[in-house]
Amino acid sequence: ADAARPSMGISPSAWQDAVEVMGAEKAAITAAAILERAGQIASRGGYLRNLTERAREQKFSVWPMIMALLRAKLEARAQAVSGDGSAGKGASAVAQGEPTSKPSNALLENLKKRGWDR
Repeated sequence: ADAARPSMGISPSAWQDAVEVMGAEKAAITAAAILERAGQIASRGGYLRNLTERAREQKFSVWPMIMALLRAKLEARAQAVSGDGSAGKGASAVAQGEPTSKPSNALLENLKKRGWDR
């Protein structure tokens, strides 16, 4: 995350603040999630600062962020498999080395319990 931070437009001070407030591991997870959604976030540094402030107020957790990313990937795969005309995407994903494994039943049940099964 520290190596990717400059190319994401996250200033050293924003990163340092995030690490101090969230801890290094959660800050890195947050940066990775921001990078995953980079096309949807206009100001990645500002977004990290906002999340850092929320974490400081104990109003932010990385868990929902991770679950949202997982849900989006699962939905994309479900659409590709459902025959909506993008079935070829699965083959290109394999060719590009993307994982093709299915989530475990335990994970799917956990998502369902948390309301992420829609």
